[in-house]
Amino acid sequence: MSETQSPEALLDALQSEGVVVIDEETDEVSTTEAFEADREVYYDTYVTMGDAEFHESVAEVFGLDSAAEAAERVDELDVSREEFATFLTLRSNVDGSYTTVELTTMAQMATELGPETPVPDAVEHLDDDSYEAFVDAHDRCVVTVWKLFCDPCEAMKEQLDEVLAAFPDGVPVGGLAGERSPEFCQSVGVNAAPAVVLFEDGEPVERITGRTDPSPLADRVEEVYGV
Repeated sequence: MSETQSPEALLDALQSEGVVVIDEETDEVSTTEAFEADREVYYDTYVTMGDAEFHESVAEVFGLDSAAEAAERVDELDVSREEFATFLTLRSNVDGSYTTVELTTMAQMATELGPETPVPDAVEHLDDDSYEAFVDAHDRCVVTVWKLFCDPCEAMKEQLDEVLAAFPDGVPVGGLAGERSPEFCQSVGVNAAPAVVLFEDGEPVERITGRTDPSPLADRVEEVYGV
């Protein structure tokens, strides 16, 4: 039985497989655009999937006896939908010489590295670990959702100043990468980007999905918040 390759060797493998690139000047590692384009397909399938279906998929992929056993393993190992989607992407993109353990480790590495965030600099950057504190800290706030390789997102960013002006003064605006924040997307029922979620007293009171021009967005915000 062959030994599992070291993390350093697996990082080299990710580079040779075209999954990551390493900047020679800064040593910064990031996933390639080609890999992210493939991973997006799996993200769209799995990040908003219900628990039962997710556990059934995990059981099938890893040869477990039941969805219940898969649920236990997911909880025990703290496996996220993002990691699972990344695992499936890797499995379909690399040669078959890697063991399941190695592919799992490579998926964790690729998930942690990720690409540059699609969230614009003008809003506070959030993720699954920080959005609850952001929402709880304000009576009213807005969370925007963005994705990579998303033409409607890019079009909305071109009008970002006008989009931000659609929200009342004093209402903070955050943003997160939808494909990297499955917990948030599932909790508020958002499965597309761009999206705007209006919160009041800690609860989502409106979800606006798809590219929205500033004027109709401002009208809807005024209807919801009454300002």
